[in-house]
Amino acid sequence: MKRNVFILILFVCLQSQVSHGQQYLYSQYFANPLSINPALTGHFGGSYRFSSISRNQWGEDGNPFKSLGVSIEKGLLESSSTGKLGVGLLVSSDNSNMDAFSVKRAALSAAYNMELDGEGNVELGAGFQGQYNQRRINPYNLTFESQFGSGGFNTGIATPEMSKTSTMSYTSFNAGLLLNVKSLEGRQVVYVGLAAYNVNQPKSNLLDASFIEPIRWNVQSGANIPMNQSTNLHLSSIVSLQQGASEILFGAVGSFDLIENGGGKKLLVGTWTRIKDAVIPYIGLQWNGVQAAFSYDINTSSIKTGAYNKNSMEFSLGYQPWGSLLKKDVIPCPFF
Repeated sequence: MKRNVFILILFVCLQSQVSHGQQYLYSQYFANPLSINPALTGHFGGSYRFSSISRNQWGEDGNPFKSLGVSIEKGLLESSSTGKLGVGLLVSSDNSNMDAFSVKRAALSAAYNMELDGEGNVELGAGFQGQYNQRRINPYNLTFESQFGSGGFNTGIATPEMSKTSTMSYTSFNAGLLLNVKSLEGRQVVYVGLAAYNVNQPKSNLLDASFIEPIRWNVQSGANIPMNQSTNLHLSSIVSLQQGASEILFGAVGSFDLIENGGGKKLLVGTWTRIKDAVIPYIGLQWNGVQAAFSYDINTSSIKTGAYNKNSMEFSLGYQPWGSLLKKDVIPCPFF
């Protein structure tokens, strides 16, 4: 029994380490803006924005990892000539091994972006986020040595480990900065952002495991470059660092007008790379304020033999009123 409890605790510890980054392993990280930098809250052309994304990882093995993120944002002080305030709500969940281990989060976010040059070509934003986190382990969805017999596992047999069901919660705080620079024509944009998560380094525990949530740093950068009247190129990257672990994604996507003068209808095609892990083809469609996209992680890591044909896929869906995107000071590009 002690051996099984040890295995159960080991499982939790390993999954907890995964959970530090599981929510943030989205290949379409730009489709879940409140999860990568609180300063992105309300930073869009319009009065509100809805974003959602789902990830199914290694589904060939019984869907061991599933993630979902949904957010809504509201822009305030739209009539202000010097800055814009945004508020938002992010709800997300990560589940592994058929809900044997799960993490749920809810975050309230606020940000203010202000002009530095009086003309709107240089903007600096700062954001803050308070986040409620809940971890849960459900041993009823696991199997143990004592349940194994001549006919295989009998999950109807009760084991002492099933009394180890545990739920814990804690609060974390996140903050970020965002700098945007436009060209004199107001179209080309270069941006860079820095965000820190778990700034308060909260203490969390589950079963007999106890640990401090380390600070996670996110650095984002990118550019929106108009190639001609009907084509735009969007470059972006993100670097995530946490307690010696790192993750780097970068890529590009082209947006192509499907009708003359755009009209809110665009085809999106591109690819991203996660260093030492995956190549990620991406395709999407923007239609009058609705943007839907699909991406597929093709494994290129050193575990590709063991993970042969066990890749991951994501689907994102977002909406912001198309009429607001027609404002002259808004760049008509995908929601990056």
